[in-house]
Amino acid sequence: MSEMQEHPNYQDIVLVGGGHAHAIVLQMWAMNPLPGARLTLVSPQVQTAYSGMLPGMVAGHYSLDDTHIDLIRLCRAAGARFVQACAHHIDPEERKISLLGRPPLEYDLLSLDVGATPARELPGSELAIPIKPIGHFYPFWQKLLQHVHKTRAPLKLGIVGGGAGGCELAMAMAHALEEQIYSGRVQVHLIHATERIPQGYPLLARKLAERELDRLGVQLHHNWPVQEITEQGVRNKCGDLLELDQVLLSTNACAPPWLADSQLALDEKGFVLVDRRLRAQGRQEIFACGDVASFSAEPLPKAGVYAVRQGPILFHNLRATLTGHPLKSYRPQKSFLSLLSCGGKRAIAVRNGIAVSGDLLWRWKDHIDRTFMQRFSDLPVAMEEMPEAQPRQVITQRNGISLSGMRCNGCGAKVGAEVLRRALQKLPPQQSEHLLRGVGDDAAVMDLPPGQLLVQSSDQLRSMVADPWLFGRIATLHALSDLFAMHARPVSAQVLATLPTAAAEITQRDLQQLLAGAIYELNRHNCTLSGGHTAEGAEMQLGLTVNGLAEREQLLEKSGAREGDCLVLSKPLGIGTILAAEGMGEAEGRWVQKALECMLLSNANAAEVLAQHSARALTDVTGFGLLGHLLEMLDADKLGATLIAEQLPLIPGASKCIERGWLSSLQPQNARAYLSVENPQEWQSLPHWALLADPQTSGGLLSALPQEHAEACVRDLLQSGCSQAAIIGVITHTDGVKPSVRLQREGNWRQLITRDNEAVQSQA
Repeated sequence: MSEMQEHPNYQDIVLVGGGHAHAIVLQMWAMNPLPGARLTLVSPQVQTAYSGMLPGMVAGHYSLDDTHIDLIRLCRAAGARFVQACAHHIDPEERKISLLGRPPLEYDLLSLDVGATPARELPGSELAIPIKPIGHFYPFWQKLLQHVHKTRAPLKLGIVGGGAGGCELAMAMAHALEEQIYSGRVQVHLIHATERIPQGYPLLARKLAERELDRLGVQLHHNWPVQEITEQGVRNKCGDLLELDQVLLSTNACAPPWLADSQLALDEKGFVLVDRRLRAQGRQEIFACGDVASFSAEPLPKAGVYAVRQGPILFHNLRATLTGHPLKSYRPQKSFLSLLSCGGKRAIAVRNGIAVSGDLLWRWKDHIDRTFMQRFSDLPVAMEEMPEAQPRQVITQRNGISLSGMRCNGCGAKVGAEVLRRALQKLPPQQSEHLLRGVGDDAAVMDLPPGQLLVQSSDQLRSMVADPWLFGRIATLHALSDLFAMHARPVSAQVLATLPTAAAEITQRDLQQLLAGAIYELNRHNCTLSGGHTAEGAEMQLGLTVNGLAEREQLLEKSGAREGDCLVLSKPLGIGTILAAEGMGEAEGRWVQKALECMLLSNANAAEVLAQHSARALTDVTGFGLLGHLLEMLDADKLGATLIAEQLPLIPGASKCIERGWLSSLQPQNARAYLSVENPQEWQSLPHWALLADPQTSGGLLSALPQEHAEACVRDLLQSGCSQAAIIGVITHTDGVKPSVRLQREGNWRQLITRDNEAVQSQA
């Protein structure tokens, strides 16, 4: 029995933001989960930066992956849901967090760790690049480095803000541009309003820092309060202009502006006021930590060291709130060791007014930072098996009502009527010119236009993501693809939804998110949800029966390909292997993000483009993999095909997943299609070989179309949003009874056509 069945969910904890404290909560939760409590992380990024290593990344000592925590993998290890979204409003009374572009999430406990951003109070600050969030700054920095190395044009960079962060950034940038600075082609300026650089540090530390800045060629501007940022540079209060080509902001932090309308108690800078237990003032169910939290009695500097120490306290207090145990108070350390990076592999150590610098200190800092990051990468991944040791604490009640006990089967396993009613009430409105009776009646009634064909298809998926809204979208697009592959226009759909056993409120939340995701895609395609059925089960599943209309003469099928046709694929391959790696906690978050983007790309536009370019045969590439669906196309017309390895589009990360042996559980069955390959030895050493049998959830379309239309078709597919569409091979003749496929490592489709024609002529 799975853990979900043994301990259904009764309470929702939502963590908003992927800051240091939340990362530690997830890491500790992975080691000691609380059954009955469901953890959800909301973050706009799939990776979160560790601030202590960012100067080293800018200087070139670390890669992006070295300095970032992979939130998707961390959530997988913690058994938490990951929701990639931006929060923009809190309703404490309704206990909802609103997210941009998708339905709000309801919570029982909420925690905020959304960080801070440099203040943009200066006139003209929109012309500058803020250092935070690092996800926006790093791409800028990479492009700037490329520009500097490719051109000989002079460049003046200015960093506004002389705190520790500004000093570290200036030294890191100067180290990375050391050759250009010494040649006089690049200048780095550090600008600060007061005499003290870095601000807040003792005299000895400031002297050491200034010596390191001078050694790297950074030009300091003390007592230079910036009044305005212009296209020419920065101007101070005296009217003096410092000419700069690019201005970067490392100024005082400000709170995310959306918190101003949150109904929470805030300080004068907009940060959330909290008590010593990290609870928002006046709100027992809302916590805040890290830079976004403000202690009114004793304000703390915005430093990552405090967020790291708050993580264990937050972990305990979230659990204690649900289990009725006493909460702990956070007591900030009065003094701590501060280690400042000095561009090269040097650092300054500061504590209790004493400061020293040197290479050995950087090695020490590097060891501390790498050890900290290691705790997030070495976590065991919780698979579906039930752990042997039972946890000491289990949430088994909600609102004082016991929810344990045997669940019924048959109609007794349906989702309750009130839960269903409340979930349906919150769904977006729908309209249809063809639906006469829909949701609420015993059966749907449709009025079909005369002369049109009704095209029907059914599909069902187990949830491959923990986010119900995202799963609803993917499952719907996956089902609709069967209609698009026949050039049919979707008009109605019915759903079969299975929800994991949980408290009624949790089931309602999941059902509303799931159906909202489905309706989001149905509405985009002018398709109406006309009814369905719900049930409880061991895991979330969604099935859809979709109906479409088509003109008889415009209908496309798998058959119809002709010798000499080009094979066009609209989406890249690799979804199956990346999802398999993610399920084992091995996939990088960036790979998963690209796979999700691929699955969420509708095939509607691609189908229309292919039809406009005289597609003769069309199918969607899904569970049987590219090779399996290609063989279906060939078998219909007793043809063969040649595929070109270097032309096959792949999702980033797919090759690495294949090389490491992370294969879908359907791969062995799909591998039977390899028997139809004439020359398997040509590809068996390539990752493309395994990807031929990789099952694709909501995969692309495969079409055979006349060669004179192929290149124009691919151009139109690229413009329609299919960014990796490609001609992957050609249809050939075959001498056998069964279809066969030849493989070729390199080349293009024109060479294949020429070769095939020569072979036919020689045989004649």
